[in-house]
Parts: sequence; C-alpha cells; structure tokens
Amino acid sequence: MKIISKEDFSDFVNALIRNESWNVFGVKSKGNKFAFGLLESASELRLDYDVTLLPPKKYFFPQRETLFTYDLSNGFSAKGFTAEAKPTIIIGVHPYDIMALLHMDEIFRETKSDPYYFEKRNSSIIIGVNIQKMSKWCFAPLMGCATVEYGYDLMLTDLGNRYAINIGSQKGEELLEKYAKNVTNALARDIQLVGQKKREIMNMSQQKFDFPPELIPELLEKIYEESGFWEKHSYKCLACGSCVLVCPTCYCFDVKDNPDLSLEHGERIRTWDGCLLEDFAKIASGENFRRTKPTRYRHRYFKKGKYLFDRFGFISCVGCGRCSSNCLPDIANPVNLFNDMYHETLNKGIRVTHAAVPEVNIQTEGNIDYVPRLATIVRKKPMGANEALFEIKLDDGSDLGHKPGQFVEVSVFGVGEAPISLSSSPTKKGTFELCVRKAGNVTTKLHTLNVGDRVGIRGPFGNGFDADFLKGKDLLFIAGGLGIAPLRSLFNYVLDNRNDYGRVILLYGCKEPRESLFNDELLLLAQRDDMEFKPTVNWCPEDEVWTGNIGVITTLIPQVDFDPEKTYAIVCGPPIMYEFVIGDLKEKNVPDDHIILSLERRMKCGVGKCGHCQINQIYVCKDGPVFSYSKIKGVPEAL
Repeated sequence: MKIISKEDFSDFVNALIRNESWNVFGVKSKGNKFAFGLLESASELRLDYDVTLLPPKKYFFPQRETLFTYDLSNGFSAKGFTAEAKPTIIIGVHPYDIMALLHMDEIFRETKSDPYYFEKRNSSIIIGVNIQKMSKWCFAPLMGCATVEYGYDLMLTDLGNRYAINIGSQKGEELLEKYAKNVTNALARDIQLVGQKKREIMNMSQQKFDFPPELIPELLEKIYEESGFWEKHSYKCLACGSCVLVCPTCYCFDVKDNPDLSLEHGERIRTWDGCLLEDFAKIASGENFRRTKPTRYRHRYFKKGKYLFDRFGFISCVGCGRCSSNCLPDIANPVNLFNDMYHETLNKGIRVTHAAVPEVNIQTEGNIDYVPRLATIVRKKPMGANEALFEIKLDDGSDLGHKPGQFVEVSVFGVGEAPISLSSSPTKKGTFELCVRKAGNVTTKLHTLNVGDRVGIRGPFGNGFDADFLKGKDLLFIAGGLGIAPLRSLFNYVLDNRNDYGRVILLYGCKEPRESLFNDELLLLAQRDDMEFKPTVNWCPEDEVWTGNIGVITTLIPQVDFDPEKTYAIVCGPPIMYEFVIGDLKEKNVPDDHIILSLERRMKCGVGKCGHCQINQIYVCKDGPVFSYSKIKGVPEAL
C-alpha cells in the first residue's frame, strides 16, 4: 500500500492528461448528477460522488459500435473495423462497477471471445476509488460488491488530506512510478484506517434484505410460475428499458446496417438493446416469444439472479442501484422485489435453501468474426408465393462445412443480417442451399436478388442434428410448412447414406396445396420403395386439386405404425405445432429422448452474446437450434 497527498495526486492526474498517448476519463459533475467523461484537468475530477449515470462499461462495450464497413461502389468489399487502440485510463471507478466489469469479462469471453470488447479492455487502466458517499438506492454491500480486492490497477481510499493506494497490477505500479511524485509507503496506521473505512462502507446502505442474498437463485426458481406475483410487480412497467440500459452487467445488443446516402458505402453497427423492450424476442414471422410485460419483467430478474448464476456461478447484480433510480414508475428496485418474493414464499409455506454452487466450465474457441465471407448466388428457384430456394457458393471456393440442422447468418449489405437454416445436406459439395421466406427486411430484399448477386455469409452456427448417433435408427420426420427446409438438410443426408439408417418416414403438412415446398422432390420421394412419405394439407380451396390427406399434421401420426423404442422423431414447424405433435408422439409411447426438435428464435449474433434468442437459461443459437425434447421439456419458454 502507498500514500500520496491529494495535491500530489492532482499533479499525477494532470501528468496523465498531458500525455496524449492515452485518453484519461474520470467522474465529473453533470448538474446535480455525475458521469464519466474525458478529463481536461484534475480539478474536474469528483471522487466523492455517489453513483454515475452510466457505468464505465460504456468504454469497452459502447452504446454504438462499428463492427465492419462495406463498399459496393467498386466491385464489392467488406472489412472489419478496428478502432485505434488508444489506451484508456479510467479514474474513480467504484468497486461495484469493477465487479461488473469482471462479470462482463467472463460473458464476453465464453464460447467465442469478443475482440471488440477485449481490445479496449486489455489496453485500459482502471483506477478505482472506495465509496465515500452511497446513493440511497445502492445495495452493493448486500451483494458483496462494495469493496474489492482485485480487478483494478490502482485503488484509492480517501484518508482526509491524502489517498491510500492499493496496487493491483504491474501496469498500475509502473504508472505510479513514472508519473506520480512523493509517493511513500503506507504506515501501519494508514493500513488500519483503510480497513476501518472499508468496514464503514459495509454499513452505508439504506437498503436491506430480509433474507441472505445467497437464497436469490432458489427464490426465483420457486416463484417462476406465480404469474400473479409478476403481474403485480410489472403492471406499472412502461417497457422503456431504462433499467437495463443503465445496468453495468447488461450486455444485450442489436445489430443493424447503417448505409450512407449514396447506398454504396455503409457500416454494420451494434447498439445496446434490452430484454424489457416489447419486440426484443420477436422474430421476423411475427411470433413474439415474450410478448407480455410480466414475462419480460420476470426474464430480467431471472437472467440476473438465476440464468447467469447457473452458467457462470455469480449473481449478475452488483447492487449499484441505477435501475431503481432511473425507473419512472419506481418498480425496478431489486431489494423490494426480492423481499416481497421472500415473504410470499414464506406465506405459501415454500421452503427455500441455498442454491448449490454450479459447476462452471467456461470454454473459449477463438474470436467472434462479425465480418461475413463473401458469396455469390449461383441458382435461384421460386418455391411458392413467398419462398425461394437459393443455391450459394462461397467466393473463396471453400465448402461451408456445415452439419445438418445448423444455420448461417446471411447479409444483404445495406439492409442487415438474418439467420437462415441450411436446407442442403453436407454431402452436397461446393455450394449450399437456403430456402428463404419473405418475412422481414433482409429476407424481402434477398428475394429481389438474382443469380450473380453477392451476399455475406457467417457461420455455420449452432448445434445441429447428430447424424452419426442416428445411424441404425428408424427415423420419423415430421415437418410443418417451412419446417421442411431445415429438416431437408438431414433428410437428404440420410438418403445419400441410405444403408446407414433404418426405416425412414416423412410426414409433411402445410396449409393448402399451393404452399407445399420442394414439390418436384416430393414427387420423386413418393416413387421410392426405401422410404415412406405421407403429405397432408389443412384445407383445399375449390380451385385447387388435392388427392391426399386433408387435416393438420397430427392427423398423419395415427396412420403410421412404428416401434417407439426403435424410432426417433425429428420435428420442425411453426411454434404452435410442437405441443400437439409432441402430445400425439407421447400417446404413441415415444420416449422423450427420442423426440428431436429444431426451434426458431431471433438469433442475431450466432454465439450466445446478444441475448435475443434466449429461452430461459438456453441460448438457441449456441445450445440449439436442435434439441432433444428431454433437455427442454421443463423449460417453460421453449415450447
């Protein structure tokens, strides 16, 4: 521990500011509030603040960030955007915000590391300060985040006319040695005084839990289905997203294109987003998987207190109180909600114990690449009024290398990017196929493109069908509407390796005959003697001809005899279909782990970062989109 006078500390800060090789940010007054901003002088620095408007995460995960730029004017090109990695020094970070950054580090490192975040994070220096004044909303002491022993380069404690400085890294030590003067070693009394200050901080909070906060994950688990509780707490919610946008541990984002006026150049950007916003979980076809205020409000608390705890082992709330202070209807205070939750469980006689510490195994497989590979449309075939089949070839000549059931992110530059399931088998070399329905902006624009036009491709992503595991098994494919497209990737793989699989049955249904897809292929399937094919339509208009079954897809299941112990059912279709198909399969005694589902959600990033595809604790883009029913049977938002 070191000691420096406040006058010498000001000189230290001014010396840092004069060095133009880095940006120096610190806490400044903004009216009667406080905010992190670029420092021009040490006199602007306010280390006696209570809380800042926004957390310092904005310097590593900005509200708006360029992922890459593109140029359509001279041929076609796209390149990653790399900001000048000018080192950043941030002065005056409270311990709870330091802890929040440590949480963000783990989140942005998991699966695929985010180079945009870590480029800025690794070139930064964090100079923290122990809390002197605490906002009335702050409950950091209750969350164990009011003081920290690591995560900083230097940590200040105000001792009146001087600061005690804890050195947390070699970078911090070198900075102090080079730019600070008259720094001395702390005496025993100084060390004791710092300890006393930290103990005082632990008693500053005006907020109080009526229970040990370690119970939060289990409290949430017990109260999930209590819809009345969530309705009571959310009915005043304005769905404005203020609470999540000021949170130091919220990391959800949206990705969109920003073309210039000429439409020849542009950039793809990511911007902060929030799970409390009404359309956050809405997909292009119109389904909203979290359409009510109570479900969105509940998701916010579950994500912080349960889902991230199960994934990383920490409750991702540091107690800063920003959500409470920024909520206009005053319903965002976690302490009030959890206290009410605790008493409600007690009144219902529900026993709550400490959550078991989860096993945490964070895997990182390289960096996320947000820059798509360029590809060319080599064939376009209309499939229906709103569907078309695109055959695409990567411009670098490589194979996509996908597994059946995976998806890619398709870019139409200037419009955006959309997730689309692969429709072709990996046995098809050189090109791959996508069956695309006009639904949102990207897919509508994609339908206007023709052979020779170029698109961007990221992926393949996700957990596909385990074709090797299914070898030797009887397979029952059940496809509804556009669900035939992702199933086709596995179905054709099975047909290309027909001797490796047992009995093969395809049940395919759509609303009316004109909506049937892949009709030429279906006609050929009907002529094969090594598989069974049964089609159906919900209805047949008078001006159409149909000689097959009429009824919803489930009317076909009783028409097929199969051994449930030897058969695996592979299901894909509109969301409303799953409940009824699964119900009929269960009546046939098909085991849960013999039912395989492909789910659709709004998969914006492809690597479990943006949050849009999250269903309870599962990220569809990373953990799916293919799931065994046994794995998601108890997941309320899945089906």
